[in-house]
Amino acid sequence: MFGKKKSSSNSGSAKVKNKKKSGSYLDASKKKRQKYLIIIIPIIAATVAILAISGTRYSSEINKFGTVGSAHEHAAFIINVNGTPIDFSQPQYQVTSRLIHVEGGDGVTLHRHTDRVPFGEFLRSVNMNIEDSCFSIPEETSNQQEQQQEYCSNGTEELRAFVNGEELESPSSLGSYILKDDDRILLIYGNQTADQLSQSLSALEEAPILKT
Repeated sequence: MFGKKKSSSNSGSAKVKNKKKSGSYLDASKKKRQKYLIIIIPIIAATVAILAISGTRYSSEINKFGTVGSAHEHAAFIINVNGTPIDFSQPQYQVTSRLIHVEGGDGVTLHRHTDRVPFGEFLRSVNMNIEDSCFSIPEETSNQQEQQQEYCSNGTEELRAFVNGEELESPSSLGSYILKDDDRILLIYGNQTADQLSQSLSALEEAPILKT
């Protein structure tokens, strides 16, 4: 009889110990979850805020130039600096904006996807600009850092812009030009002879316009 009572007492003690261990484990798990939540919630909140800001910024861009898909026009273009055309087929120039871009490894056909986006917006998307008879383009320095290099009309070298063979009175006005289907646009800087300019215009005229 005494043996049975002793066994019962030990069993009860073991249950209490197990209960305490179980309670301690649950408390520890709860504290871990709370700790993770303290870390994760601010990260989620920050991510949502960044996405909201980005969405607002992109929405304002769309509102300014029209809705993506409201147009799909194609034009050929060449930008020539001191006798060398810029190769826009390079990866860093491909689809840098949903609004207006080059794509598919092609660097000659410009695709306009909204009804009000100008040529200058494409330049901006590839970190270039045209303003006050100056054309700026990013170039690497000797220490492999990137800086804007300006090419301005100076009486010897000239910045000139042509649309469908007609020269614009002000080359910087090309920045606000909204291209039309089958347009051919030439932006050229340097000290070209009449023959060299004619060759550039002929090359532009012969360039295929890929309508995809």
